[in-house]
Amino acid sequence: MTEPQVDEGDLIFQKIAGVVLAAILTVGGIAAIGWADASVEPRMEAFARAAPGMIFWWREDVGWPLVLGMALLLTPLVVVPGAFGVRFRQFLPTLRPRWRVALVLGLAVLIGGDAAVYRWLGGRDVGVATIDGVQWLRDGAPRDQWRWEQAVEITGGCSTSRRNAGSEPHYGVAYLVAFPGKREARLSFRMADPATWTAALRPIDDKLTAAGVKRSMDGDAECLAHYQAGMLEDDGRAFQHVLRPAD
Repeated sequence: MTEPQVDEGDLIFQKIAGVVLAAILTVGGIAAIGWADASVEPRMEAFARAAPGMIFWWREDVGWPLVLGMALLLTPLVVVPGAFGVRFRQFLPTLRPRWRVALVLGLAVLIGGDAAVYRWLGGRDVGVATIDGVQWLRDGAPRDQWRWEQAVEITGGCSTSRRNAGSEPHYGVAYLVAFPGKREARLSFRMADPATWTAALRPIDDKLTAAGVKRSMDGDAECLAHYQAGMLEDDGRAFQHVLRPAD
């Protein structure tokens, strides 16, 4: 029995439908993962704020559901257009209509299910810094902790980056404290303003300095000037001090 003939117009419509559905799945997946990620942030913040003496907190891991979700976001763009007859970098053969429906619905269920699992299981692990040291929490309970005097290295600094020579600069401030066993306290700038961040970080930086912890900071003059421009003179000097390279 011969296959029914499909005219050229139907083939074009079929290919366009495949590309559109792939785009819808991808955009919908980004929205679902973004919703799940935003939903777990308050849970992590609640764990961190319940820790006595908390000065800084950071997300300790993203969890396997988020990693899987990010991988799934690429899948529709890779396989769906080919299933609808698009030949460019085709990873699947052209499928019959019912198998296309099954593919699209299956991907939608996988992406949505992964977002739901991440919303349910994510946001369990955080790191918390206090004036005395750092601890890592799971569901609010300490799992590991170190004193600042036990740190092995401080890395980071103030950096400027551009996508190309004519693009707007992007400025970033990182302050990372490494401990034995590949543990890392991420005290990077994420507060309302750099002066507030500096005031909170300075006592910790002083403890690390007094303990003789190795520094591997990079000081970018343009980046430092960008942040210091809006500060009082004393705040600007303190900001540059905590991001200084090795003495």
